[in-house]
Amino acid sequence: MAELPIYHDSYRPSSNWAKRLEAARQAHPAAAVLAAQPRWLPKWIAGLEAYAVPPFDTASDATTLAALERAARWLLARATAKPGDQRDALTMDDLETACRELVGEQGDTVQVWRTAAGRPQVENHQPAAPAALPVLLEMTLDWFTTDAFAELHPVEQAGLFHLRLLDLQPFAARTNTLVRLLSSFYVLRAGFPPIIPISEEQSAYRDVVGYAFQMITQPGVELFARWLLAAYSLIETEQEERR
Repeated sequence: MAELPIYHDSYRPSSNWAKRLEAARQAHPAAAVLAAQPRWLPKWIAGLEAYAVPPFDTASDATTLAALERAARWLLARATAKPGDQRDALTMDDLETACRELVGEQGDTVQVWRTAAGRPQVENHQPAAPAALPVLLEMTLDWFTTDAFAELHPVEQAGLFHLRLLDLQPFAARTNTLVRLLSSFYVLRAGFPPIIPISEEQSAYRDVVGYAFQMITQPGVELFARWLLAAYSLIETEQEERR
């Protein structure tokens, strides 16, 4: 099986973020995360919406809060359908369903997959030709079920998914928003809260995307870890208010 063009060693932790996240997961198991959903779900939707504008998305990719909430709720249900099953994986059908949820149309007429040139994410980035997307996506999703991928921390898995799908630009519209949303699948299925973009860190996000396309991936992983730790702070606030 062909390997993805990613340097796997660059995903090794360079700080104590993994220990901090594990401590937070032990203190706030999956049931507590779900119980705090009324606290973090609006923040997740607002964070996704804040990044659904230029330079992260084109103006035509802007979407409504209702559509984002619909897509986020779908992903939450999908990711937690098989608790503890780290072999559960996103499929082509899942990607198509997520797109339809965000676009807000359920009919067969909605265009899901990109048929035109993709949007470069950084200088010299050339997204795959539309004709190559089906094969590349199948290979990518298949690789995400391998032992090598399973050995990565869920945050590292999310980071790898995020980079690869930003590279492929598979969707006809709202690709970047969908990629940021779907990246949370890998942490949600492991019992973590979602990766909630912090609106004040858009500059940092722009930087880590640029680094990632140079195969310097650790800054992006650590940014996702920091956002997860911030989500745990919301859960702690929810628990304190209920005492």
